[in-house]
Amino acid sequence: MDVLRSRWSRVGADIATRLRPGVDEAALDAVERQLGLLVPRAARAWWRSVDGVEPVRTRYRSSAPTVGPGGWVPLGLQDAVRRATGQGPGPGAPPGLLPLFARDEELLTVRLGSSSAQVELVVLDDAGEGWQHGWRVPLELLLSTWADALLAAVVWLPDAHDWVVDPFARQALPNAHLLD
Repeated sequence: MDVLRSRWSRVGADIATRLRPGVDEAALDAVERQLGLLVPRAARAWWRSVDGVEPVRTRYRSSAPTVGPGGWVPLGLQDAVRRATGQGPGPGAPPGLLPLFARDEELLTVRLGSSSAQVELVVLDDAGEGWQHGWRVPLELLLSTWADALLAAVVWLPDAHDWVVDPFARQALPNAHLLD
């Protein structure tokens, strides 16, 4: 997380100043009791560092800064739990999965009850009643790929709170599929 923060600061991305402070161990323990399953260690570490983001108010709308290419918004722990239990806001996560990041009808989730944090892409259908599973990677690999992309080929657009990726530079990144 510290590497991402420093790279965001280096490229002028204001998300580094909009990250909410992390939650404490007691809050994470309470979530595990509520859900009845363990939250993977790396996901616990993420929420100890970051509990979502402060929204950005613009003249036309309110939006949230994103953490990686493709417009992924980090969820606060309570928002993640609400999605995991089908209580909104936004589409619910499939059973046994806890979302870390969201965009439109997609979630990046971790499997509850697992000791390793394999992030899994879940694409929800329009009605919110079904889903498809996509790729899986360790959370640390996802975050390091995003950090590497910041220095390689990704341009931050502060007005849009989004990323633009150079397609030629993407070919040089070992995990370019994680930037979609």
